[in-house]
Amino acid sequence: MWVPIVRGRLLSLRQVVNSLYTRKYAGKRDQCDAHMNELPIPCGPWDIYYKDRQAFYNKILAGGAIWWTISLILMVWSGSFYLNWAPPLNPGPPSDMVDECQDDSES
Repeated sequence: MWVPIVRGRLLSLRQVVNSLYTRKYAGKRDQCDAHMNELPIPCGPWDIYYKDRQAFYNKILAGGAIWWTISLILMVWSGSFYLNWAPPLNPGPPSDMVDECQDDSES
């Protein structure tokens, strides 16, 4: 129905855009390839800035480690989870409550 009409109009619009693009930009080359001479050259002492940034990052790292340690201690202390570092404190059931297993291979 109307699909071939719309498709034909889109194709003609595409051809117009392509022709305008090729007329305007095909012959020009304003962009040059990058090379090492375009890299920034450090000037002045960089050591001061580097030490300041490292001190900031070290404070963030230490704060994160302290926060993680405190969180772990609080989770274990509150009983949120059990890390199984030792056997449980509750003893097993008395021996008179445990049924002895009979091995079928003996009979």
